[in-house]
Amino acid sequence: MKMYLPPKYGSQPSRRSVLKKGLAGGLLLSVLGGGWLLSRRSALRSIPEGLQVLSALEYAVLWAICQRMLPMNPPFPSPDSVNAARNCDAILALSEESARTDMRHLLMLFENALPNFLLGGRVVPFTQLAADDQDQVLREWAESRLAIKRTGYVALKTLVSAAYFGQPSVWAAMGYSRPSLGTQP
Repeated sequence: MKMYLPPKYGSQPSRRSVLKKGLAGGLLLSVLGGGWLLSRRSALRSIPEGLQVLSALEYAVLWAICQRMLPMNPPFPSPDSVNAARNCDAILALSEESARTDMRHLLMLFENALPNFLLGGRVVPFTQLAADDQDQVLREWAESRLAIKRTGYVALKTLVSAAYFGQPSVWAAMGYSRPSLGTQP
């Protein structure tokens, strides 16, 4: 049975023209949606002066990651009290340029809404997520089937842990006394 179309519309469109229009519309929506995701703004906090490697945005992402990865309970000092995110910047300043670049790209993968959408279905930058959602993102990276995501998580965890647990005030909280230099065992 043939469907009736009013005379002004002419004959029924061919399957090919419907597919072309559908693909063109899908492409347009993807581009516009991707542009919207890319334009999502981060929640920036106060940025310390004198960062050596990280931009203000990268520092904000790393600060948020430090808040989620590091202990927040006594007797351990808070990540802010030992300047964990700033210490990460200092550690990165001592590393090779390729390692710094890789870490900066990794931080932007966490923050950019488009990769967040593609990798985790979220349209909000990492710094704007609630604490539980940030924990979930980190858990997804740690437990991912993709080796590249797990490797990225380990790199972040290693950097953040070194920046925090390398501080003498954290040693005291763990019951580790400062090593005495110059004595023989």
